[in-house]
Amino acid sequence: MPMLWSEVANGARKAASRLVSEHSRSCLSRAYYAVYSKVTFDLTAIPGVAFPVGDEGPRHPGRTGTGGIRRLIETHTTHLSSPKRIRLSELVGRLYTLRCVADYRPSVDVDARDAREAVSIMNTIFETF
Repeated sequence: MPMLWSEVANGARKAASRLVSEHSRSCLSRAYYAVYSKVTFDLTAIPGVAFPVGDEGPRHPGRTGTGGIRRLIETHTTHLSSPKRIRLSELVGRLYTLRCVADYRPSVDVDARDAREAVSIMNTIFETF
């Protein structure tokens, strides 16, 4: 059954919250995806926002951390003040970095402290932006 980005976001948020104490790497991945989905849902309501052809959402920030979803946040979420747009973009960037470490760097230690940070960032974004 098809879902809205908001439903995907809420499901990933619940999953991240459940994984925080025992599955740190999976928690980081779900926390980022929850935020990606929430921001994507918000972006779909803004006139003029377009995603890459064939995609239903924006690209991820990429290696430089300044492209894709972060660029769209900074340039299109004009209902937020400039400092809030930049703060949201930075928080998304931090979660993306945590997610990349969790998913692609098994040699790097990921622990409950990282998971708690990710959930805290995720909740801040859901409750503030």
